[in-house]
Amino acid sequence: MGIFHKRLPAAILLTLLMVPVISRASPTFANGVSQGTVAFPELKEASGIVASRNNANVLWMHNDSGDSARIYAIDTQGKKLGNYNLPGATNIDYEDIGMGPGPVTNVLYIYVGDIGDNNAVRSNITVYQIPEPAVYGRQATNPITANLKGVRSITLNYPDGPVNAEALFVDPWTGDLFIATKQTSITRIYTVTKAALDANDTNILTFVRQLNFDIVSGADISPTGKEIILRRESHAELWTRAPGQTISNALAGTSVLIPVIGTPTEPNGEAIGFDYDGSGYYTLSDDSTSQPLYYFARTSADGPGPAPRILVAAGSSWKYLDDGSNQETAWRDAVFNDASWFTGTAPLGYGNGNERTMVSYGPSATNKYVTTYFRTSFQLANPTSITNLTVKLLCDNGASVYLNGTPVLHNNLDSNAVHNTFATAAQTTLADTWFSYSLDPALLVNGSNTLAVEVHQPSATNATLRFDLQLLAQESPVPQITAAAFSNAQFQMQISGASNSSITIQATTNLATNWATLGTLTLTNGTGIFTDTQAGDFTQRFYRAAK
Repeated sequence: MGIFHKRLPAAILLTLLMVPVISRASPTFANGVSQGTVAFPELKEASGIVASRNNANVLWMHNDSGDSARIYAIDTQGKKLGNYNLPGATNIDYEDIGMGPGPVTNVLYIYVGDIGDNNAVRSNITVYQIPEPAVYGRQATNPITANLKGVRSITLNYPDGPVNAEALFVDPWTGDLFIATKQTSITRIYTVTKAALDANDTNILTFVRQLNFDIVSGADISPTGKEIILRRESHAELWTRAPGQTISNALAGTSVLIPVIGTPTEPNGEAIGFDYDGSGYYTLSDDSTSQPLYYFARTSADGPGPAPRILVAAGSSWKYLDDGSNQETAWRDAVFNDASWFTGTAPLGYGNGNERTMVSYGPSATNKYVTTYFRTSFQLANPTSITNLTVKLLCDNGASVYLNGTPVLHNNLDSNAVHNTFATAAQTTLADTWFSYSLDPALLVNGSNTLAVEVHQPSATNATLRFDLQLLAQESPVPQITAAAFSNAQFQMQISGASNSSITIQATTNLATNWATLGTLTLTNGTGIFTDTQAGDFTQRFYRAAK
C-alpha cells in the first residue's frame, strides 16, 4: 500500500501541528446487508447467534423461551443445517449463545445461556457447555436432527439476588464467562472464571462493573478477543481491548456506536454475533419465523487480516485402506504409491450414521480391525509466506497425523503405537468434535505435500469410527499504512502487518521510479510507527511499505 505527502501551506500546517501526530481510528462497519432469510417453522423467536470457529460458514442460534432444549445450525445465507438437541437439559428461557475455550485443551465449546428471568425470581440460572460438533454445508439440502454429545449443565448464582439477563460471551483469551444484565438505563457485568467453571458445576458469579447501557439484549466478543459488542433493539456499541487488558478495563474505556437495523425492518432485534474471524457481525430479529439475516462488514483497516488459506477442507476426498493390514511406516511418506487404495469423501467411518464414506471393520463385529489408514495430497506454492499452520482433527477414537512423513500430532494414541495398538480410550463425548493443533509451517514444501493419518480403535468391539481433517494456513498479511500525519516538517506513519515482522520503508518523489529505502521497522504486536525526518525537504513525496 502506498501513501503520499505534499508540502502544505503554512496556515494548514499550523492546524495540523495542533492535533496528535498519530491517532488510531475507531472500528467502522458498513450498514447491514441481508444475506438471506432465516425461515423454518421451529425457529419462532431467535434470541442469540454465534459463528462457528471450526465449521466454515456455520452459525449457531436458538429460540427464546417456549422451545425444547435444542439449538440450530444455519449457514451464512440463513439456510437450516440441523436441529441439535441438548439431552438432559431444559429450556426455561434461553437468551444468548457464545463460543470459547473449555475444560479440554484444543477443543472449542458452545455456551447456551438459560439466563432469562423477566420477573427476577429465579434462585439460579444455567449455562450449558457443549463441545462444538462438526457441521457441513451440504446439510442444507437435507437438514439433520442430532443429539449433542457431552452437554454439561453449569448452575450460576448472582451474589446480590436474581436479575434478568439476555447477553453473555466467553473471553477467548482466558475462557472466563461474562453475563450482562438487562435493566433500564444500566447493565451490570458479572463473571465466572474458567478455573471455577472447569472445577465446579455450581458457581457464584462475581460482579465486574456497571455500564450506562439501557436494556441489553445481546452481546458478543470477537474471536481475537479485541472487541466487545453490546446491543439492544436499534442500538449497539463496541469497546476495543488492548493486548493483555482485562475485560473490566476494556469496558471502562470509551465505546463507539456501530450500526444495527432498527424497527420496523428488524423488529425486536436481539441476536448479534461476530463472524468467524471478526471481519464483521451478524444480527437477527426474534419477531417471527421469517426474518432477514443481516451482515455488517468492517470498513476500517483494523480487522483480523487475511482469511486463513484452506489447504485441506472439511469433507475432502481421501485415499484409505481398511483391510486390517500392517502398513508399518512407508505409507506415511509422500512418495508412497497408494494407487490401489480406495477413495472416499470425509467424514469416513462407520457406526455413527452420518458418514459420507463407509469403511470396513472386517468380517467380525466382535473382532474389528484396529487400524484404518488415510492419505491425501495438496499443492502449495510459496510456503515461506505461511506464518501459522493449524490442523483440525475429527477423530473417533485415536489418531496419529503425519505431514510429509513427519509425525505432527497424536490424539488419544501413544506416540509409539504400531498397527495393532489400541487407542488409549474411547472418544465418547468428544467423538463429533474438532481438535485444533498448531503445526510447524517449516514442514511444508513447495509443490506437492502429503498428509497421512492412522485411526485406531480402543477395542476390537468398539462400535464406531469416524475421521475427517482440515488444514488451514495463515499467511503473513501485506503491510499497510493505517494512519499518518505531517508535523514539524516530519511525516509519521502507523503501519500494521504480521506480528514481529520486519518492514522496509521506501520513498520517492515521482512514484514511478527511484524508490529509496529510508529504513526498516519491526512491527511489535503487529503495529509500529515510522518517522521520515526529511519529509519537509520535498514538495511531493510518496511512500510504500514492503516485506
